[in-house]
Amino acid sequence: MKIKIGTRGSNLALTQTNMVANSIKEKFPQVEVEIIIIKTTGDIKRDVPIGQIGGKEIFVKEIEFALLNKDIDLAVHSMKDMPGELPKGLRLSATPKREDCRDVLVLKENGTLDTLKQGAKIATGSKRRGFQLKALRPDLEILPIRGNVETRIEKIESENLDGVVLAAAGIHRLNLKPENMLYLDIEDFLPSPTQGILALEIREDDEVLHNMLMELNDEITFIQAQNEREFLKAVGGSCKVPVGAYCHVEENKITLKGLLGSEDGNQLIKMEILGRKDENLGKILGEKMLKILLSKVYLVGAGPGDEDLITLKGKRCIKEADVIIYDRLANKNLLNYTREDAELIYAGKISANHTMTQDEINELLFDKAKEGKIVTRLKGGDPYVFGRGGEEFEYLKDRGVKVEVVPGITSAIGGLAYAGIPITHRGVATSFHVITGHTQDDDELDYKTLSKLQGTLVFLMGLKNLEKISQGLLDNGREKPTPVAVINWGTMSKQKTVVGNLENISKLARNEKLKSPCLIVVGEVVNLRNKLNFFEEMPLFGENIVLTREVKNVHSTKEKFHRLGANVITLPMIETVELETQREIFDNINNYDYIFFTSVNGVNYFFKQFLKSYDIRDLKDIKFCALGIKTKKAIENFGIKVDIMPENYAGEDGVKALEKVLKKTDKLLVPRAKMGRPEIIDSLKDLAEITEIQIYDTKSLSAEIEETLEEYERYSLVFTSASTFNNFYKGIKDRNRIFSRAKIISIGPITSIAIKKAGLNVDIEAKEYTIEGIIEGILEEKNV
Repeated sequence: MKIKIGTRGSNLALTQTNMVANSIKEKFPQVEVEIIIIKTTGDIKRDVPIGQIGGKEIFVKEIEFALLNKDIDLAVHSMKDMPGELPKGLRLSATPKREDCRDVLVLKENGTLDTLKQGAKIATGSKRRGFQLKALRPDLEILPIRGNVETRIEKIESENLDGVVLAAAGIHRLNLKPENMLYLDIEDFLPSPTQGILALEIREDDEVLHNMLMELNDEITFIQAQNEREFLKAVGGSCKVPVGAYCHVEENKITLKGLLGSEDGNQLIKMEILGRKDENLGKILGEKMLKILLSKVYLVGAGPGDEDLITLKGKRCIKEADVIIYDRLANKNLLNYTREDAELIYAGKISANHTMTQDEINELLFDKAKEGKIVTRLKGGDPYVFGRGGEEFEYLKDRGVKVEVVPGITSAIGGLAYAGIPITHRGVATSFHVITGHTQDDDELDYKTLSKLQGTLVFLMGLKNLEKISQGLLDNGREKPTPVAVINWGTMSKQKTVVGNLENISKLARNEKLKSPCLIVVGEVVNLRNKLNFFEEMPLFGENIVLTREVKNVHSTKEKFHRLGANVITLPMIETVELETQREIFDNINNYDYIFFTSVNGVNYFFKQFLKSYDIRDLKDIKFCALGIKTKKAIENFGIKVDIMPENYAGEDGVKALEKVLKKTDKLLVPRAKMGRPEIIDSLKDLAEITEIQIYDTKSLSAEIEETLEEYERYSLVFTSASTFNNFYKGIKDRNRIFSRAKIISIGPITSIAIKKAGLNVDIEAKEYTIEGIIEGILEEKNV
């Protein structure tokens, strides 16, 4: 029997192949062995970095082709050069005993990694080696290198290098003894997966040769190779990304260490996993680390409170996140921008009452990143202004997680501005200082230094220490009349500002029963508040408006209230669902003389379906009747003039308007909601030939009404339809508590009837049955 072995032509490749050939002849003396040298792409293109030529296959492709073509029977490779997936028809056979898997640093002069000069030049052809070196010594200059083992060592002198990194296995097998050689510890410097292991590749159907080669197999090496290659496959390893692995086998237990990085080396993840021999730890660890590599955590500043003060990028991070981990001071309305399937986790902290410790928050962020998710950490103000964002970034970065910071407007700026206090002002304050008023372990602030500072002093989280802060400044030279302001819930509609001086501010704040969060401002800029205050003078400042209308309209409605200074709580009670209309209605549209629309939704759903197959000109002979200004505008948006428009907007008003023009022979089409009031259709039947089409339906939504409203002492409940009220009413248990705190506002008489049926009073009913009419009614009641 003759076995033809294919290999590359380098000294190392031939040495390794001869080792295998000798082992075969030792086990099977009767077998003849022939070694055939095959040049690979990697051998030919020696002057190009490996990553630019292709993947790991550049050292094996031509040999594998010869194997498939039956020009050779066996290929011997360094297993670390093998791609994760083999060509169809080939397999790996036995794994001879592993050589030393460590990397070595061959130096020009005697020394250690630590004693290398600043900026030393170290060459390597591997991103894995280069990035790990930079992690240990960031100052090193990493240079590319190609060539066989001997050539690379020679280049230390010829190219004036301080050192090169090589595999210990190659040096040992070639029996080389470089003068200054350091072994790099696996704990700090993970080798390439399967480094030091030989790969014996054969055709898949060659069972005879496989059985012979298994006589050379080393069981521990086989387990190591299996796990390290499974890891490589799981992460999709190539020469373009840094990948390292080492499997330690001890009796029935194995420990697998893994390294995975981004192509640019900005991320470098190291993890390890313990398990049994029969577990596929390589796949488990690889998939876990790949998820981390693909994940990202955004540390987003939510701003000082007003939801409109978050940045556009911050809002985008909220919209795209798989997980939102949010703080107490992040406006909860921002959570309305999340995806429906996003996971929301509260991690708020208030004084001694912490939902989670900082360590637990760090671990949670990492755990969610490990799941391969996009995580947005939503923090009040700015992540780096006493927000502990730096600690979270460090924790995640140390574990290989990609992190990005999205700055936010700090309350030290935004909170002051909304209270009418500029943090700097020409001729008054040309500098400012932001200080935490809540020191660790109640350590004393350096009041001697603080009292000498020029400009504005802003203390964050300092309400409980207000008296101590005031007295500390007074004791160190500040004058009693120095203006001070305390701002509670800055930029929010419940903002409260107390103004005094260093002598009396503590007493004034106590009298107002202020609670955290509060800002303390010390300096002459406080005196500008009377002139620059704008927020607290807005017409709806201090009002809590609860919107219950359908989902798709709630945000546009919210903006109208928010611009007037109101705090808006959104609790959508319904959503609309389109219903398909029978095609024959549209086919015979010219048979109708009038179309009567009772709502904007009816208009939009009708035209959405009609214009899929028909032209707007097909409606040229039909007259249109609209109930309400908004409905009229919706029709006009499609380029159609409205012919009939009642002065008032109840369904009965539409009937009265049509009564003046309809004849018994006229045909009237009424597209409307499935649950529309039957009285309207009954009244129209006496006037003409009626066709009603149910073009949309309303679906009830559930909301945590009582939990959401718990924190508010007073609020206004805005109902824009009978269905929004009915769903709201059904959704609460303690009705007395909810309605005793509420002012009830109705969009019109039909909605008011539903409210009164429940035994409740309507405080404000819009004269014009629109959102604008509701706002006008609220402002009129406030005498604004």
